[in-house]
Amino acid sequence: MVRVPRHLSILATMVLFLPIAAPAQSSPAAKTSLLLITVDTLRADRLGCYGARRVETPAMDALAQEGVRFANAYAQVPITLPSHTVILSGMYPVSNGVRDFTSSGIPPSVGMLAETFKRQGYMTAAFVSAFVLDGTWGFNRGFDTYDDHFDARQFETRNPGSIERRADATVDRLLAWLKARPGGKSPRQPFFVWLHLFDPHSDYNPPEPYRTRYAGRLYDGEVAYADSQLARLFGELRRSGEYDHALIALLGDHGESLGEHGEDEHGFFVYNATTHVPFILKLPHSEGARRVISQPVGTIDLAPTLLDLLRLRDPIRGQFQGSSLASLALGKPPPAERPVYCETYYPWSSFGWAPLHALVSRKFRFVEAPRAEIYDLAADPGETRNLIESRRSDSEALRAELQNLERRYAAPAAAAKGPPLAPETVEKLKSLGYVAYSAPAAPPPHSGLADPKDRLQTFKSILRATDLAATGRVGESNALLARARAEEPKLYLIPFMLGENAARAERWNDAETQFLACLKLNPTFQQAVMGLARVYIAQGKAPAARPWLELALHENPRNFLAWHGLGLAARSEKNLEEARRWFTRAVEEKPSYAPSQQELGIVLVEMQRYREAIGPLRRAAELGPESAIGANYLGTAYTNTNRLQEGIAQYRRALQISQDYAIARLNLAFALLKSGDRTTARREFQTLCQQGSPLCREYRSRFE
Repeated sequence: MVRVPRHLSILATMVLFLPIAAPAQSSPAAKTSLLLITVDTLRADRLGCYGARRVETPAMDALAQEGVRFANAYAQVPITLPSHTVILSGMYPVSNGVRDFTSSGIPPSVGMLAETFKRQGYMTAAFVSAFVLDGTWGFNRGFDTYDDHFDARQFETRNPGSIERRADATVDRLLAWLKARPGGKSPRQPFFVWLHLFDPHSDYNPPEPYRTRYAGRLYDGEVAYADSQLARLFGELRRSGEYDHALIALLGDHGESLGEHGEDEHGFFVYNATTHVPFILKLPHSEGARRVISQPVGTIDLAPTLLDLLRLRDPIRGQFQGSSLASLALGKPPPAERPVYCETYYPWSSFGWAPLHALVSRKFRFVEAPRAEIYDLAADPGETRNLIESRRSDSEALRAELQNLERRYAAPAAAAKGPPLAPETVEKLKSLGYVAYSAPAAPPPHSGLADPKDRLQTFKSILRATDLAATGRVGESNALLARARAEEPKLYLIPFMLGENAARAERWNDAETQFLACLKLNPTFQQAVMGLARVYIAQGKAPAARPWLELALHENPRNFLAWHGLGLAARSEKNLEEARRWFTRAVEEKPSYAPSQQELGIVLVEMQRYREAIGPLRRAAELGPESAIGANYLGTAYTNTNRLQEGIAQYRRALQISQDYAIARLNLAFALLKSGDRTTARREFQTLCQQGSPLCREYRSRFE
């Protein structure tokens, strides 16, 4: 359901350029590899080199001591997905089309750094620690290896928002890849590798000893833990002799609000807490060590900077909209100074409230909103005193510059449209704390929208209602939603959430009413369309579900949940061949979705196509979670293909999962009988009778 950026993710981005051969006079591009490391949800002021005194970050601090530190670096979007798109494409969100997490992904027309390095002959690999950077979005383009695989059983048995790899596990994967790359210690093909660490993202749950050491400050504990794993990585690079030759760039994708301006986490506002990020460049052999640059810069400047430092020529340069910082890093004359742009479309895309845009100069932060804001950053770094009345001329100048930037880089709507968003992507985003829904698709009007500052409490109420529902406190959730509905009667999310709550309680008529009310406010809202279909299927009303599922597929042919729903509808009507077709299509769209694999196998068993059924039933078992029904049907498939002992093992597995599963126990008894073990078969049948199953009377004569 809905949540809010608990959220989006921060990333401390680090880049290592590792030499391919011994130092020589040739250009760095001839021998330098690139390792990009992103540490999710990292505030600049939590690093010692940026002034922190209560958080231990020796690895990142040492990097700053050996490199060039940009004191005033800002993220273009305080949300992980669009911010990383900016970082890896060098384009503003208005041009690349990815403005928040309701985006359908990175458009194919947008070039990505990995594609550049692939064209330049590099090996490419990525290791990410959480779903927010899943390859679904398009980040995998250009990578030979994109390691975004998590234990599928976790996604079936736990809240997807809690699914991540800790930093140690992801660093282990990267180190294993580095050791396994071809070439041994001889000159190798250069590589571009991206490592992503998710630990500082909420929920804050650092391992020991950081949990105890930072009790009451668990966000800080996550930062310290992530730093410890970077220390481990850098230690390995030093031992291999690669660290000194490396060019390392560290930057955050955005920050984290810890209550500033009433915001928790990030994404809703564009203040310093969520946009000021670390940005450090360590050149090979620590050239330029301890240099500090005060000129404002943006994360959009990373891509052109990297290509300049590596002396790479590539067509992607034609799309860059940031400025190269290579001259600043090398102590040469700087590029022209310009204010840094920031935005968030989260209030608009999920709630229909005004988006926020900002420009940050050396002196001011200007926020374009229904009630505009301007802050003197030197005198008021916490941005608590809005000077809009006394700084009219400065505000107007920055507003004009902001409007010019947006006009200059605006892309046609068609060019900025990516592929449809897969439905499980939405579900996982919601569980990560995002209110991951889409408002009507029209662009926001220039006036008449609510200021997010005035809707903060409604926003928090919706987030809280989501959390309550997720923990089973549906009544409290509904009460909060009712109050929010009185404040925002046209906010489509509220009836949708009420419909979800009703469906949880199997109040199907109420759920249907609420989903229809949601669709009246937002006719293209696919989650409500799918919600209605679920309601009808749950009631055995397959004909009523079918048109809604077809509507969902018209909007998004990749919607494997809709194909799965059509399969369930067909199976409920005993149309097995049609069900087989739809479940097959669902599996083609999402092979890792265990329920579709299992349903396909079950239908094949019911069609007596036992050999064909074994494959999908086994894949479902591998994907998890454990299913007594799946094990029983797999046992049936085995026993009908002369694999009797494997069938017996599956029936036993079904009973381990659910000891009262009468059909599985009866099947086990018959399989044992067939194997010649009449004694054990009779014992299993007696257990069935002791459990009071009506099957006992029906089949007693077979076991006497």
